[in-house]
Amino acid sequence: MSLGREYAGKVVLITGAARGIGLGVARQFACAGARVLIADVSAATGAAAVAELKGQGLAADFLEVDLGQTGAAQAMVQQGSSLAGRLDVLVNNARAGRRLGLLEETEEDWDLAMTVGLKAAFFAAQAALRVMAASGGGCILNIASVASMLATNEAPSYHAAKAGLFQLTRYLAVAAGPHRVRANAVLPGLIVQDEHRARFNAADNESYRKLAGFYQPLGEVGAEQDVAEAALFLCSERARYVSGACLILDGGATVQDQFGMMLRWPQSGLRG
Repeated sequence: MSLGREYAGKVVLITGAARGIGLGVARQFACAGARVLIADVSAATGAAAVAELKGQGLAADFLEVDLGQTGAAQAMVQQGSSLAGRLDVLVNNARAGRRLGLLEETEEDWDLAMTVGLKAAFFAAQAALRVMAASGGGCILNIASVASMLATNEAPSYHAAKAGLFQLTRYLAVAAGPHRVRANAVLPGLIVQDEHRARFNAADNESYRKLAGFYQPLGEVGAEQDVAEAALFLCSERARYVSGACLILDGGATVQDQFGMMLRWPQSGLRG
């Protein structure tokens, strides 16, 4: 089998896949031969995403689902596996909530973020495990974040949900392993998604671009394609012995010496 069609005959279900990183992951799996099931709360953007892929001769279906609702994750997996006849890969990517600070976060925001970002991921994984175990195995991939380990400018609930995904991944690797189901996670850092690229590259955003480049040891920010490529590898037979891995995708940003960065600051051409 050629590397370009390594997912031929496979079915991949991706949550929150109508746009952003989720859609980037869906595109990559579809190009590798998979039938992708795009699950999202937005019917309009979900239908547009499926139309885009089908227009390229790729296999895709849309599942409208509100993962904030009780039982929605289990029903989504059942619907998707029944529609496609099997399920080989589940990618938990969906998130919800607003970017609020410590003193602005409400109970409603917290509950929504945790329900969609963590609770639904677990119950989707639980339902997927039943389907995958019956067919000989599969792979679960959680899209976490470097916010699993670091404090960022995202909401408190986002940090808690992503940290939960980090540990859930490790648990699933142990508990699902006997069923021949692997579980891994990717932890993206600064990823400029397609929908934000125009703003990132805008003329009046030059200072932020310089700061972002300075913070990255590789001198550039990440893209959706970087997350998608990692997902494709971790869910493939090439990674058959990889389970419980939480792969950081940040160009080395989170392992550098922060004090050393302060000493290098004048070299960037920026001033406080």
